[in-house]
Amino acid sequence: MLWREGLPSDAVILAPSVAVTPMRPPDNAWAMLVLAADVLDDTDPDREGEVALFAGCWLLEQPSAALREGDLVLLLTAPDDELFPDDRVDVEMLLAHHGRWLRVGEWGSLDRRWPWTVAVTAAAIMGLHTETTEPVPPSADAPVGRPLQGWGGNGGIVDLLAAGLVRVGEEFTWNRPGRGARHTARIHSDGTLVLADGRAYANPSGAAIALGGRNQNGWKAWKRTSDGHALGDLRARLRTSHGLTLEPRRR
Repeated sequence: MLWREGLPSDAVILAPSVAVTPMRPPDNAWAMLVLAADVLDDTDPDREGEVALFAGCWLLEQPSAALREGDLVLLLTAPDDELFPDDRVDVEMLLAHHGRWLRVGEWGSLDRRWPWTVAVTAAAIMGLHTETTEPVPPSADAPVGRPLQGWGGNGGIVDLLAAGLVRVGEEFTWNRPGRGARHTARIHSDGTLVLADGRAYANPSGAAIALGGRNQNGWKAWKRTSDGHALGDLRARLRTSHGLTLEPRRR
């Protein structure tokens, strides 16, 4: 399924999956970044509410929320009550929003089917956050060849341009071989990602959703054609280039 959906090699399929469901993070990992949360809607009444795909990848350290706007993560911890066995888990869902990690969901003492419980909320939150990513016309105020100047501050594509981490006109690719699709997009000087059909998105996740990747984290999906670096990997470098420190762990 990783190959079919174009997910990164370090992705973990939480549902549907025949693998053992993770009940705790690996040693030294902070949380799981949600990569995709696809829950079927009422277009198919017989399957409404079914989890078609729920996947994530482990984050080894807690990044600054200021550079992760819209990212959704899951914290897995042992229940406080020591009477609970190891096959129970507390799940906390955090959203990076306006420079802070906000708690948007919390579940206590879930069993190994916790992904099916949590996926519905994850899909709803990701859907709401990307509702504002409607296509926008490329700005005429920023001529091609002259990227916007200044620091936007939320880790968007415009900040990657300002830091010199991406260049105007660079091509990014989202491969979904199992679906026979290879999508391309280019960086515009106004800080948007422009699809082959001309639609432009300030949020890479909006671009992925427009191409059929329902509730998909576009920062991990889109990779620079020339070297394979994902937009999310380039965004992570902003922390170094702007001297941002890691936030203390919540737990």
